[in-house]
Amino acid sequence: MADTHTAAELAAILANHKLWSLSTGMAGSRADLSRANLTGAYLSRADLTGADLTGADLSHADLTGAYLSRADLSRADLTGANLRGADLTGANLTGATTT
Repeated sequence: MADTHTAAELAAILANHKLWSLSTGMAGSRADLSRANLTGAYLSRADLTGADLTGADLSHADLTGAYLSRADLSRADLTGANLRGADLTGANLTGATTT
């Protein structure tokens, strides 16, 4: 079953993750959005470097310019997601759905 987050919860997760990313893990916490329902989410330019998005539903999400390097997107649903300009360097896309 997919986890659903409110806009405020998602904003807090992203803020903690950005702190984690900038501090190389010394502060904040890594985003765990595994199995999250992020259908149609606006995540343009979001810093999700190294985030756990395993099995997340990102269908029709706006990920333009998002930082997804080293993110785990295995089994994620990226159907219709806008990934224009997104950094997917080293991202795990094993089993991800894109069509």
